[in-house]
Amino acid sequence: MTGLVLQTQADAPPGLLEPWAAAHRLELEVVRVDRGGPLPDPQDVELAVALGSSASVADGGAAWIAEEIEWLRAADSAELPVLGICFGAQALAAALGARVYRLPEPERGWIEVDTLDPERVPAGPWIAWHQDGFELPPLAYELARNAFGVQAFCHRRHLAVQFHPEATPAIVAGWDRDGRGLGGAAASAAAAAARRLFDGFAARAGLQPLRV
Repeated sequence: MTGLVLQTQADAPPGLLEPWAAAHRLELEVVRVDRGGPLPDPQDVELAVALGSSASVADGGAAWIAEEIEWLRAADSAELPVLGICFGAQALAAALGARVYRLPEPERGWIEVDTLDPERVPAGPWIAWHQDGFELPPLAYELARNAFGVQAFCHRRHLAVQFHPEATPAIVAGWDRDGRGLGGAAASAAAAAARRLFDGFAARAGLQPLRV
C-alpha cells in the first residue's frame, strides 16, 4: 500500500508515522506542498496524511494553502481516507466546509483531551502547537475536545486531530525554542498513544488488517 504525506515545512516531518508505516509495510511518499511539490491524483494512493505547519488556514496568504485545501476536497470526493494533523486538520476542516479561526491565544505544550472514543483517540498526553481552531464540519462527529475547542473529529473515512501524534522528542525540541523541556515520561506515553491513534485511523478507514 502507498500513503501520501503532505509536508509543509522542514521541521514538521512525518516523525512517528514512519516507523508505524514501516511496521505495516506501508510505503509513504512525502510531498513538500509548500515548495510546489506535485500532488498525485487522490485515486492513485490508499491514504493521505496532512501534517502541521506554522502557516495559518485562517489567515490564508500563501497560494499553496488554497492548493492543499482544494486537493483535500478532491480527496474527499474520491473517498480517500485522510489523517489531518494540526494545520492538516484545519485544512481538512476547511475543505469539508467548516470555519477555521484564530484562537485568542496559542495552545502549546502537553495537553489532555476529553475523548468520546478512548480506544482510537486516547486522552493523551499529546503535544499541542497551534493557534488556529475550527468549527465542526457538517456531518462530522466530534471525538475529542478541551477548553480550546474541538480537538478531534471523524468524517466518513477521515480523522482530524489538533494535536501532534507524529511528533518525536527531537521534533518537539526543535519547536521548543523557549526551553520548556517537553520530553521525559510524557513523550513515551504519547508515542504509545500515537500508535493506537494511527491504528484506529487505519481501522476506521477500512485499511486494516495491514500486513505486519
